[in-house]
Amino acid sequence: MFILLRHAHAIGKQDWSGSDADRPLSALGRDQATGLVATLTGVELRVLYCSPTTRCLDTLAPLAASYGLPIHEHPLLGPDAVPDELCAALDTIDLDGTLWCTHGEVLTGLAACTRADGTRTYPIGQTAKGGAWLLNAHVPLRYIDPVPPQ
Repeated sequence: MFILLRHAHAIGKQDWSGSDADRPLSALGRDQATGLVATLTGVELRVLYCSPTTRCLDTLAPLAASYGLPIHEHPLLGPDAVPDELCAALDTIDLDGTLWCTHGEVLTGLAACTRADGTRTYPIGQTAKGGAWLLNAHVPLRYIDPVPPQ
């Protein structure tokens, strides 16, 4: 089982004068990030990966603290990532117990990917900010709504 997570709600681009990569979470996003700890209670996580953006790092910070895990920044999770390259990387990594925090546009791109064996296992559809997909080879996709909702 692994998790694909869209970063929590961030301050709007129009309300932020700095670099987009440095755009932080909003108050709602901080609540969503904190809510992930309770939402994922009982889920065994061993590695946390995220986009090298502040909003993704901040989304995972409460989980990292709760699980005692470091956060690994991964360039293929950034907003300008090439979905086919991410799909290829996901095919070569032991995904069990991993969580991947990225951006909406990356998740949309993943939906169009097929795995090396020809199957399509990535979610198709919208993922709300702070929403996540639990993926497991043995059970159907499960969507987790953001907490609290937007």
